[in-house]
Amino acid sequence: MNTPPAATYQILDIRGSTAQTKNVPEHKDYPENDDYRKKPPTPPASTDQSLDAFNGDDLVDTILESLDKPEGSKSIPTFVLYDTRGLQLFDEITHTDDYYLTNAEMGILKERADQLAARLHDGSVIIELGAGALRKTTIILEAIERHKLRVTYYALDLDQHELERSLGSLGDFQYVRLMGLLGTYDQGIPWLSQQFASADPPTHKMILWLGSSIGNQCRRESAMFLNRIQQTCMQPGDFLLIGFDKRKNPITIKTAYDDTDGVTREFIMNGLDHVNVILGQSVFDRNKFDYDSRYQSDLGRHVAHYRARENVVLAYQRRTGNPLRINIRKDELIHVEYSYKYSDEEFTHMLSAAQLDKAESWSNDALQYGMVLAECRAFKFDCDREGTHETLYPTRTTQRAKEDINCTTCKADYSNDIAYDDNDDKPASLSHILGSKHWPAYIPSLHEWQQLWRSWDVVTTTMIDHKSMLFEQPIALRHPFIFYLGHIPAFLDLQLTRQGVDGGSLTEPANFGDIFERGIDPDMDDPTQCNPHSIVPTENDAWPGVESIILYQQKVRNRLQRLLLQWEAEDYSASVQQQRRRAARVVWMCFEHEALHLETLLYMLLQSPNIRPPANVATVPWKMAARSEAYASAQERDRLDPSPLVSISEGYVSIGHDDDEEADQDATSDMVEYGWDNEHPKREVHVDAFAIQSRPVTNGEYLAFLKDTNSGNWPESWARMQDGSVGVRTSFGLCPITYATNWPVQLSYCEAQKYAEFNHMRLPTEPELRKFRADQSNNKQKMPNIGFQAWHPTDVTNDQVHTLGDVWEWTSTIWDKYPGFKPSKLYPGYSADFFDGKHHVMLGGSWATHPRIAERASFRNWYQAGYPYVFGGFRCVSSTV
Repeated sequence: MNTPPAATYQILDIRGSTAQTKNVPEHKDYPENDDYRKKPPTPPASTDQSLDAFNGDDLVDTILESLDKPEGSKSIPTFVLYDTRGLQLFDEITHTDDYYLTNAEMGILKERADQLAARLHDGSVIIELGAGALRKTTIILEAIERHKLRVTYYALDLDQHELERSLGSLGDFQYVRLMGLLGTYDQGIPWLSQQFASADPPTHKMILWLGSSIGNQCRRESAMFLNRIQQTCMQPGDFLLIGFDKRKNPITIKTAYDDTDGVTREFIMNGLDHVNVILGQSVFDRNKFDYDSRYQSDLGRHVAHYRARENVVLAYQRRTGNPLRINIRKDELIHVEYSYKYSDEEFTHMLSAAQLDKAESWSNDALQYGMVLAECRAFKFDCDREGTHETLYPTRTTQRAKEDINCTTCKADYSNDIAYDDNDDKPASLSHILGSKHWPAYIPSLHEWQQLWRSWDVVTTTMIDHKSMLFEQPIALRHPFIFYLGHIPAFLDLQLTRQGVDGGSLTEPANFGDIFERGIDPDMDDPTQCNPHSIVPTENDAWPGVESIILYQQKVRNRLQRLLLQWEAEDYSASVQQQRRRAARVVWMCFEHEALHLETLLYMLLQSPNIRPPANVATVPWKMAARSEAYASAQERDRLDPSPLVSISEGYVSIGHDDDEEADQDATSDMVEYGWDNEHPKREVHVDAFAIQSRPVTNGEYLAFLKDTNSGNWPESWARMQDGSVGVRTSFGLCPITYATNWPVQLSYCEAQKYAEFNHMRLPTEPELRKFRADQSNNKQKMPNIGFQAWHPTDVTNDQVHTLGDVWEWTSTIWDKYPGFKPSKLYPGYSADFFDGKHHVMLGGSWATHPRIAERASFRNWYQAGYPYVFGGFRCVSSTV
């Protein structure tokens, strides 16, 4: 029998003052001869059983402080479970039949490892946090070997014995270089940041956080940890692979954490033995304690405690002074570990809080376990901030109170006491979600503006080639691209100046306001009829140079940034809010104006044959199919069965909200969320009973309709591919319709109406679509694809109700004035210029719509009925219930 060769590896000690800070050579710098492969591991092989990351008096103090507390407040740090013996026991747990998590994760990795390898390239670095036994990691490394990629793998762990055992058991690799990092998370993250985060050119990284380790802290602690990794260790284009356990049958979870073989119980009790080792005294008698295991299903977490079997006195002899005595009453609980479970919605909230995006997600449906490949992008819009706040700071409901136990550590999950940073009064790490106690939520913050500017820059500097595309006009009814580069800063600059927001004058060159103030939206039937607009150059060489436009843009951004920093520095009291109400409205209006134009620019770009993919955004799975066989078969879709109909009862629905612009000067009026003039005032509308499709019509269904009617009139969102087949326009080029079959189709109102009539249905009115959306709170809903969560529409299904995202939705309601409508004085023509009977109301939001817009229920959009370029879809209605 042949014995596999022992793995060749190195271990770097990154603990405290002993940390090895030398620069790690790139993979290409390593010699290719056998001399390297025979190099012994460093540091020297360990023999001392205490040689791990738990050395130091600070750990003694941490443990004693956590125990020396009143009844119900005692805890022991979770890390005590993971000494050498604990790691061995945990590995044994993963082999038990009851502990489903490991097999579920390994099943996903076996199926997807080649896809993960396809995301890497020569010179990539893989870092695993809490490496453990490396059974799952081996699957990924072997896939990398098959792809012949020269990659360096770093295993971070806090026990040298386990690092040596695990790395030494991997066998020999030809392409993967093995490195161990001896230290904790808190030691590893700064080291990784120092080594890789500021590299020029950037080092491509994939960080692994497997084994549902994300569940070992409360959700806000895990969100802050992920955000710390994103901020300090990752650059745009990097990946973070996360394994997480899903909510499921409580019995399955209870059994997994208290297995029939008793291995988990011994793992937990061994923690007390390890405490004695760290303290250097026999403080705990494990025979006087039991393992208390329970699952709190409403909150979605398993909690582990030590329960005292009798009255106990813990005695610790200090080096100086009197001994410490800690009294523990019979049945008192000592907290030691969490294990949180997640719904898909909760996990999406976690990524939002961490400022990460989802590149791909996979599930083991049988065992209800998930893995997400998250990516770091250049910008991140915060979606569903209210839901994210609830995930991080859950409400203590009546049902959850019934599951309470006498443990302040567990109850702390409900805490609404947000810790604000001493310097800027913002919650540490999560200020983008939690906001500031001094900054009103209805005003876009500087952070939000900066993310919007980054998104604009990604689109205008990486998707548009400034050398060849600036004067393209892919849609004849719109200006060339160069106009929009100047329009956004000019609009902002003009509004700040005209309304006296900051007391400043026009930014130079002041004449840019004349050229770039307002764009065009001509009548499709008679393009000579157009809204008031700027007079722009007719010759390419008459436009200002793009360099001067970019410089102008930066100066205007700096102007606004100075204003917002000034506002942040001041006490934003209620009286100040009233005094600044009109100025704040201007800032809000300019924010949404830029966000709306970002989407306009994108649907224009998709009509250009020269569009370039966005930089540092993960290649979408359907595009990966052309590169890797591992993706090809996984992406093709069969057309959905006809959409289910949802019956909506007769009743009233609210349209709009109350936001009278004229009240900005009234110091006695209440502050409200801002909106455009067509959203005010709030009004109630009666709706008769109707039935509506649970999701939008798809590309596959529309293609079938064209075949049934012998029509060759493709929507403008489609184009012919080289083989003659249908391709769907995206930011990444044409997507074969076989992959986009179940995306919502994007088309004009007129095209949607023909489909509905052919199927003996109609399009919904605005009140009907609003009532449908308002009545779906109790139904299983698809997570909204808005704010660039995906860079194109995504699959809809018949299993979930679709209420928001992917596409705007057409209604049959004509865009017109209504009782109570008053044109804006800040932007008089915003709505009123288009009350011509040719525009229709659209609701919702697309994949490219900013969450501030898409998530505001009162927002109303509009386009001409024949306009085919907007990211607009539809669903059908039957008047017969």
